[in-house]
Amino acid sequence: MNRINQLVLMVPGRKGYVQTNFRLREFANKQGLAIVHPSLVISLERLREYLRNEYDSDVRIQITCGTRTEQDNVELAGRLGWTDEGGAVSRNSKHLPQYGGCAADIKAYIPNWDGHGKFTLPQREVGRVARKFFSYVKDDYEDGHVHVDQWDRQLNEVAEVESFP
Repeated sequence: MNRINQLVLMVPGRKGYVQTNFRLREFANKQGLAIVHPSLVISLERLREYLRNEYDSDVRIQITCGTRTEQDNVELAGRLGWTDEGGAVSRNSKHLPQYGGCAADIKAYIPNWDGHGKFTLPQREVGRVARKFFSYVKDDYEDGHVHVDQWDRQLNEVAEVESFP
């Protein structure tokens, strides 16, 4: 088994570091590059916990896109187009390394009790809840994913969040 990027991510907590439900590989591009800011992971954990309470069930967050290189961004724009031309990909995507690992595209789901299949939570519902925890959320993509990021557009830097309980 390939152990590259299998590290379980830890985030600052009130009493030291706390293990999360995410592994570094989930945020990696196809070449294995992964840059992840703790603010992103803390907010993803908060989102997951909120949805778990709301649905009274185990909820998983699937990272559909984490880190992107410029080349990754250009290839994606080749398929989906640039936002300034009516497409879905930003030329200054917060997925790019210069933004410090503050963005992810996600889907949330409840696994079936038998371990086969899953119930994907509605995109707009995930977006509504994500707005409680992230600086920016976009939830109108055709494939059903939700973009979340912790880029503070006023300060032009990664937004800091409180440590995870």
